[in-house]
Amino acid sequence: MRSARLLVRLLVLVLVLTVQVGAADLTVSIIDVGQGDSILVQYPNGANMLVDAGTSSAGRAVVSYLRSRKVAALDILVATHPHEDHIGGIKTVLNVFSVGKVWDSGCNHGSRTQANMLSAIKTKGIRFETPKAGLTERIEDVNVSVLAPKAEVMDDANNSSLVLLIVYGKTSFLLTGDLGDCERQSVAVWPESTVLKVPHHGSNNGIDLAFLQQVKPKIAVISCGKDNSYGHPHKSTLDTLKSVGASTYITAESGTIVLTSDGTSVTVKTFAGGAGNEGVRGQIRGRSGSAASR
Repeated sequence: MRSARLLVRLLVLVLVLTVQVGAADLTVSIIDVGQGDSILVQYPNGANMLVDAGTSSAGRAVVSYLRSRKVAALDILVATHPHEDHIGGIKTVLNVFSVGKVWDSGCNHGSRTQANMLSAIKTKGIRFETPKAGLTERIEDVNVSVLAPKAEVMDDANNSSLVLLIVYGKTSFLLTGDLGDCERQSVAVWPESTVLKVPHHGSNNGIDLAFLQQVKPKIAVISCGKDNSYGHPHKSTLDTLKSVGASTYITAESGTIVLTSDGTSVTVKTFAGGAGNEGVRGQIRGRSGSAASR
């Protein structure tokens, strides 16, 4: 009888552990910051990475969203490139959250916004790195690889964007900053990826058909402001994404877009009216990317 009870307890323990392992998700939030970029990556082990923080006026909204996701600190803060619509809100974020380290593109834009950000990082004594293509960091079961820029950073800020490939199980996320034509051509072969954060807010110079035929995204996400003066996303970009069968989501239409991966498939949810207005948009089975294939 005693051995039978022990067996039952062991089976229950195995079941609990199995459920816990299955519940370990990677969550990527494309935060609606208007005309700009901000992406929160929450790893299965509890680590947090913020990629960009929108404009200076969006800083408080980014902080509010991070708090709503129970973020207490940031392990990595990424500044993909020094344009204000990507790094403007970083100083506000730095004033609220402790940060383990900063990854920066290494491009010197010379703007006051960039100078203020760098000054805040130095004052707080935060570890500062400028990773280049070839770097891979493993966070538990997730691989984060830098695909660009190369060793020498271009003068153009967009074409110096930090491009990251995040791989979890059979799913992957390609985060591209404002990647432009020149930088896109600097990568010999782009890895396949389940999710593509479309470069440069859907501008017509961020992607082309050859790029998409390599990446083969099942989900494409565009971060841009409603009725923005740049005309983002451009029709040619939307048409090209449609031609490869990518399901496309736009923050200007859908609000914040939350992508959750269990390592096998990616679930898409949108929050057009805020966190209380959640809408499940679909589940996509993943395709793992490989940094080694570039």
